[in-house]
Amino acid sequence: MDRSDERQPAYHLRRDDGLCGSALLSLLSMLLSSPAIAARENREYDCRPDIKYECTVDQCEKIVSDFQHAEWFAYSTTTGELSACLWTNCYAAKATVFRDPASGNLTAMGKLIPTAHPGNEPIIVSLTIGTGNNDTANFTAVWGYRNEGLTFDIGKCALRELR
Repeated sequence: MDRSDERQPAYHLRRDDGLCGSALLSLLSMLLSSPAIAARENREYDCRPDIKYECTVDQCEKIVSDFQHAEWFAYSTTTGELSACLWTNCYAAKATVFRDPASGNLTAMGKLIPTAHPGNEPIIVSLTIGTGNNDTANFTAVWGYRNEGLTFDIGKCALRELR
């Protein structure tokens, strides 16, 4: 039995994958160099929550009022800084950023250092921002990570293009 016929399809798949990969790489290069993509790299996101969940191992409590004035999140694609003001302290640090190519979502995560009251403990914050339109985008922020639970806020970010 001649096995060369069995191997042939696998060879074609590898060759096609290489062609597909190089075409994808070319398309990605064109997209990254386009003005629409470049403009997105010079943005500031000012995120204000509408709804908050305080979660424990047993349950999450939905909170819809009396916290919006005391919590906000921001991310700058230019500086890579993630910041948050949470009640009596503000925090900031360079973030690690993850982008989901399929959805266009951006997640910035970091261990933020207190700026208003430097003696306080740092906090870990993750901020996921949807693609949105020219003016706003939805966000989810997770913070207050602890053994017994966490807090997350949901709301809208105002987008500002930087020049």
